[in-house]
Amino acid sequence: MTSRGRSPDVFVNVPFDDPYQPLFEALLFTVSACGYRVRCALEDDDSGNIRLDKLVELIRESPRSIHDLSRIERGSNDLPRFNMPFELGLALGAKRFGRRPGDRIKIMVAEPYRLPAYLSDLGGNDPSAHRNDPSQLIRIVRDFLDRTPTGGMLPGPSKLLADFEKFKVQLPKVAREIHHQPEEIRGFGNYRTFLWCVTEILKKADRIEWPAPTGASPPRRGRQR
Repeated sequence: MTSRGRSPDVFVNVPFDDPYQPLFEALLFTVSACGYRVRCALEDDDSGNIRLDKLVELIRESPRSIHDLSRIERGSNDLPRFNMPFELGLALGAKRFGRRPGDRIKIMVAEPYRLPAYLSDLGGNDPSAHRNDPSQLIRIVRDFLDRTPTGGMLPGPSKLLADFEKFKVQLPKVAREIHHQPEEIRGFGNYRTFLWCVTEILKKADRIEWPAPTGASPPRRGRQR
């Protein structure tokens, strides 16, 4: 808990597909660089846990959440994907019916003014459009979080973007230090290792002191994945 008595956890609800990977990396970095702890369904790979129960617990523990509704096209099976709006609905329910009026929710889309066409119940919610640009996403997330968990000032979007570019340069070296090829720690399948690397690089830059990432334990040295 922070000095204000609020959890630093931020629930992240985004598409898990390859085209979204650059945006996902920018999102994880920005949330962590602002001093918050990312919470995501990918942190728990225990097949014995029911997925809905995982989501409910993550949302319950996270007073802030970020939801990207940019995947509105049909998939390879000719069906749309409903996971993101469903998880947004859980977060809105927690805020409105769970006696948590202080919860903060950010809705993102790819293009402006299109949300009412496919989710009219959210008309007037003013989502933020990142246009599939990681730099725009960094600005949106930074402005949404506004302050550090303890109420301090955050660096501006330009500074965070510059730090993200430095992070991408440093990432291959950190990957090799833990006996990984750089490509092995990227992608949704290795989310926890990637988040661990984010935290380690930010620590070395004296950017964060806490909180420790959830589900992002350091990989075992000497073991190829």
